Amino acid sequence: MAELIWRDKARLANCYVPTQEMDKNTSYENYLVTKEWYTPAASKDAAMQPSALSWYNRLIWGDKNRVLPALMQEFAASINLIYIDPPFMTGRTFNKGEQLAYHDTWNNNLDLYLQWLYETFLQLHALLSPTGSLYIHLDWRVTHYARVLLDEIFGFSPLANGPGFKNEIIWHYQSGGRAQKHYARKHDTILLYTKSAQHCFHAERIGERRGSHKRNHMRKEISADGSVSWSIRSAGRTYTYDEHALMSPSDVWSDISHLHQRDPERTGYATQKPEALLKRIILASSEENDIVLDCFCGSGVTAAVAEQLDRRWITCDSSELAINIATERLHPCIHTPFAIQHIVEEVQSGPGA
Repeated sequence: MAELIWRDKARLANCYVPTQEMDKNTSYENYLVTKEWYTPAASKDAAMQPSALSWYNRLIWGDKNRVLPALMQEFAASINLIYIDPPFMTGRTFNKGEQLAYHDTWNNNLDLYLQWLYETFLQLHALLSPTGSLYIHLDWRVTHYARVLLDEIFGFSPLANGPGFKNEIIWHYQSGGRAQKHYARKHDTILLYTKSAQHCFHAERIGERRGSHKRNHMRKEISADGSVSWSIRSAGRTYTYDEHALMSPSDVWSDISHLHQRDPERTGYATQKPEALLKRIILASSEENDIVLDCFCGSGVTAAVAEQLDRRWITCDSSELAINIATERLHPCIHTPFAIQHIVEEVQSGPGA
């Protein structure tokens, strides 16, 4: 099978190395500590601590290289749906006013970025349940590399009928400027990979209404009461569809627009994605009470939509700005308690230390 190689490629699930010199008899373990605790406004459990609940959602402040290993003990092979919108290697720094959101520069070092992305995918694969799905949101810069990395980790099937690749979704939008030397770049790519062939997928929840406008190669019929139906003949049979029938969703999404600058959803976070995008993904690839993970939470859109759709959620971000914006967004609308957590490093001395 084809494999992508770069300088200093290493298959390490936990890539965090403490800054202090490591002694051969000393190990380091990251664990999560609750910093703040939020309950629904009408909840009677306002004084209840997280340890007293069977479940609480989590908003974690920390780099994914430390957070994801810390989640392994409790959530390995347990996450039902993962959506990530990681840095795209744009070469830019993103801010909100004077506040830093995140750097996406990488010193123009593709090898460094690929190792970082590879380690991310390894960790997420380990957390994903046997029937789980992973959506990776990227653009033209690195999507082609990501597919080769994911094929190595998840496996490759030419017919896409086993574990691994399922779809390359094109999210087409109208925003952005015009190009002079190339075609205008008006889409992002969302890759869908699954851990097995037995993954959750509900096309009927997100199908588009067939409607009354023209359909290629189909005959339009209007009944006496004005309702529209469409028919097509294939292999000796005639198939008829009502205008209200739902069509299977395609892998080109042009009906969800980018958020314009004055959109009510806007939080001020530079790379915020619309709730409609996450709603489609979560409805299609999870059930109520499933666990949804996003380790680049940004504005908190994944957690917000998961909350609306009665899914459990775990999100993290290394940006303090992102954590603050997500908290402000989530707190007024939650119906399940959530904790803001951070990483603490524990030093463990071995024999002979």
